[in-house]
Amino acid sequence: MRWRNAFPPLIAFALLVCLACGDVVEPRWSCYHHQLAGGIVDASAVLPVGANANAIASNVHCRVDDDGTVITEIHSALENGAYQVMSKKSVNFQIVDLYHLRDIVRRSHCSQKVEVTWKNRPELGKGAITLVSLLNESQRVEYQEFEDRRNFVLVELAAGVRHLIPDDDDYDGNPTVTASMITCKHLPSPQCRVRGRVDVELEANLEWSYTFAFRTDTTNQTLVTLRSGEIATTVRLENDYFIRADNAPPIPIGHLSNAQWHTVVVKHSEPDRHLIKIDNSEAFELPRTIPDDDSSVTLTIGVSGEIQLIDPSDADDDCLVTFGQNRRKLQETVSTHPLCSGCGCSMLTEQFDGLSRCATNDDGAYSFRRDVDRLAFLYSDNAFDVDTNGAVIPALSATFKSDSDAGLVFFGFWENAAAKGRLQVFYQSDTLNAVYCTQRDDEECVGCTIRRASGFATDRWIQTTLWGGGDGMHLAVDEAVCRLTPTTNTSLAEVYAIPQTAHGSGLFIGGTYHEKKRRGLYRSDVEHNFFENTREKAPVLRGCVKDVFVRGIKQDLNVMFARQKKLMLTDVDDADAFAIQPFCPICQPSCEAGTRCRAYTARLTSPMVCDCSDALRYNTSVAFCERKRDATPLVLSTAFVRDTQLVLDTPNTKALLGKVWMKFTVPKRVTRPHVVAEFNSHRDKLFTLTLDAKAILHVHVHGHETSSHQLDVADNRVHLMRLTRRTPIGTRHNARKYDLQIDGWRTVVSDVGRMALNNVSVSAIDTPDESSSFIIHDFGLSYEYDEHFAVNHPTNVIHQIDLHSQLLPYQFRDPDLTRTGILDDSLWATPVSAGVVASPHGEIVDYTTDVIEPEQLLSSRWLIYSMFLSILLCLLILVFIICYCCVIRRRSLRHSGSQRTIMRDSPDYGPVKLRNGDLGDLSDEDASIGTDDTDLQAYRDIPSHRVKIYRESMVSILVPSIDQPAEAAIVKRPSIGSQKHSDAPLVAVNDD
Repeated sequence: MRWRNAFPPLIAFALLVCLACGDVVEPRWSCYHHQLAGGIVDASAVLPVGANANAIASNVHCRVDDDGTVITEIHSALENGAYQVMSKKSVNFQIVDLYHLRDIVRRSHCSQKVEVTWKNRPELGKGAITLVSLLNESQRVEYQEFEDRRNFVLVELAAGVRHLIPDDDDYDGNPTVTASMITCKHLPSPQCRVRGRVDVELEANLEWSYTFAFRTDTTNQTLVTLRSGEIATTVRLENDYFIRADNAPPIPIGHLSNAQWHTVVVKHSEPDRHLIKIDNSEAFELPRTIPDDDSSVTLTIGVSGEIQLIDPSDADDDCLVTFGQNRRKLQETVSTHPLCSGCGCSMLTEQFDGLSRCATNDDGAYSFRRDVDRLAFLYSDNAFDVDTNGAVIPALSATFKSDSDAGLVFFGFWENAAAKGRLQVFYQSDTLNAVYCTQRDDEECVGCTIRRASGFATDRWIQTTLWGGGDGMHLAVDEAVCRLTPTTNTSLAEVYAIPQTAHGSGLFIGGTYHEKKRRGLYRSDVEHNFFENTREKAPVLRGCVKDVFVRGIKQDLNVMFARQKKLMLTDVDDADAFAIQPFCPICQPSCEAGTRCRAYTARLTSPMVCDCSDALRYNTSVAFCERKRDATPLVLSTAFVRDTQLVLDTPNTKALLGKVWMKFTVPKRVTRPHVVAEFNSHRDKLFTLTLDAKAILHVHVHGHETSSHQLDVADNRVHLMRLTRRTPIGTRHNARKYDLQIDGWRTVVSDVGRMALNNVSVSAIDTPDESSSFIIHDFGLSYEYDEHFAVNHPTNVIHQIDLHSQLLPYQFRDPDLTRTGILDDSLWATPVSAGVVASPHGEIVDYTTDVIEPEQLLSSRWLIYSMFLSILLCLLILVFIICYCCVIRRRSLRHSGSQRTIMRDSPDYGPVKLRNGDLGDLSDEDASIGTDDTDLQAYRDIPSHRVKIYRESMVSILVPSIDQPAEAAIVKRPSIGSQKHSDAPLVAVNDD
């Protein structure tokens, strides 16, 4: 066997890089921007937010309301308990970057609940406190008679208490302050959402990036075009899941025509190099070079649907085009139909007829159970088209939901004159795998894996599609897609063998034929055809299947099942020969969010119950989950409990230990190792939890250390440790594992085997108070029914045990709840990407003056004051203009007048220099007309003078203003001595 090199190496490498990086979630501006990039899949997630990709990022909880509103939850240090304000203090937040946090509060609709409590009644006029928000809004809270507690909600600019300023320092009558998280709703600006074509002018020779979001229900259309001069490159949406740049091979991205938002980033990073990134996929380079010769590049967004302008250059001014700004132009506005989403919206129309994603009903579904002596699957023969090389071209799809963390979706085989082969699609834990093998001389295989953080045992409908074509073979799971390549992490030991005696082709759905069955139910020739698969590998899909497509055509499951019974059963009328039912059972009433509807026992006729352990709670009946009646924490200290060793016996049961969870806080000061809990059988220690002196939590299985995780003693939040049993695939012992989760950190540890848990013990050590002790907030066990042994035993059922409630009677002293930690269940959320764990809440620190002063101008007082100053300044400018026009200008006109004069045709005008002195060295013929101070007295106040020089007479005449004509004179002076040469014209005067 070898992996087939089905694609050119460069393309295959690029695709592998893309798929490997698909799980990486980059920081975005807010939760709303994550939603625009398809980041919030299961209505809530912990995601990184930051001002930009290079800024400091913080991980916050994002959720989507039923009406589609996206909410960002930002925790505050004031959630850590009632804090008495004895001096000026500053409050930090979960988002470390206060610049960015202020922007979020300013641009969103935020609110925060605040409680102010006076434990000691203050003196008259004392005990007041001022709360200052992130945006410098002040709220003064004073004590009122007989009102020891004040509750109010801060909204908009007042949300986010940043400073606590008491009137009196070190005063016992000062109040305590507690605040909730900041919840910010993001409502997009209507101006930023457009329908039509948008052109954006960008600099050709500079580094730039432009970001926008789109949603559409149409595939095979142009997404964007980049044009510079006569050269253009086009990026198109193709076949729902792909994009193609010009004539390059299509690249799988995700379901882009699902009427959901997707974010596109177009970058110019180097000369003649342009890249495009969609959602969280890897950026790819456009194959055609766009030259930088022209001054600008035009980016045209032409997708049919809706466009959301989210680039900072657009969002900073609410997408309003200001005066002089012509970077972005809306070329045309179109009116489109409402976008189609869900049932009835066709997809992959080139390979399937009527395929759509329909997750809202159970019509036509079949349910599968795992049974000790009956098979569970649907079977179709002649299930594939064959190409000219003898390889099949699959066009398969099925929608399933399951409460099990492992199961088989498809197993197919074929044999013809040219080749034979097999394919398999199955899931385990948080991965769904596809393997496709063709055997001629050697077996050549391709495969790929799609990872989902929440796993596939969610009891929600999941669509799985496998299809092949000229550009390769692909697997799609809901919105995610991957291309099958020669490199895969899937072991062929987990893939069923090709039936050696079967001919033609066949497809198993939800399970396959294996040796685990009761004799006499199935025909001997059918058993002979599939005898190779004696052991079950990927188990039966425990759940429901509907909307099955074979060869691209939707199948009637009733017809398929009837044909299957005729083909395989010795008694065609035996309704119980297969462990399947023609309906999908449900829980009544329906389960709350986050819990699965499951069979109570392994029997086919078992009632359905809600598995409350999914929400770390306990079943009180088949339908309801109990909230803990007593949530008092248990402090493992001899100052609070009677004994140093507390042992609890667990009841005998035939069920398997499926889950162990513990909610706890670690001491602020760890002085010595502490064996927190031991899980024991009669003969061995199964699990051991130990906290060492460095605050590292160690997990030991059968006395051997399996894993460890470092905890932060400065983090006051309640931590979660959870061990969850994995359903094994195959019969190998090393395939039996437990998932270990500590907060958002996950790993895999060894299984404890089939040893029964008999007792659990916890240890207390000598510590003085809560802050130096290990504290348990909840401690529980959950059992799964065993599908293989003691199926009908009354204890082989789903149930939970509340160990915490059994330990509380040993505690003789209740702890101070303000010192036992803060509950934040977002810390326990399964990370969407490695390392994305909810950030700490921050701390209350000494008063820190905010270095950002412009935000003060946004407070109401500063707005009013700024408006008053602006009006006053405008009035002063207006008064100055009026004074100038009415007084100064009028006086200027009176003294200067107009400089106009009557012009003749003959004279020329030119500058002249008036001077005193002796012209004796000149002859009488060359003597000049001069003036003295007396003659010029009339002109001293005149701002300008002109001289007429008559060519015929060569007489220069001073021409005064027209408002002083009488003072003009021509005076003849006798010649005087020579003077220094001057450039002024000299004229002679004729006495006649």
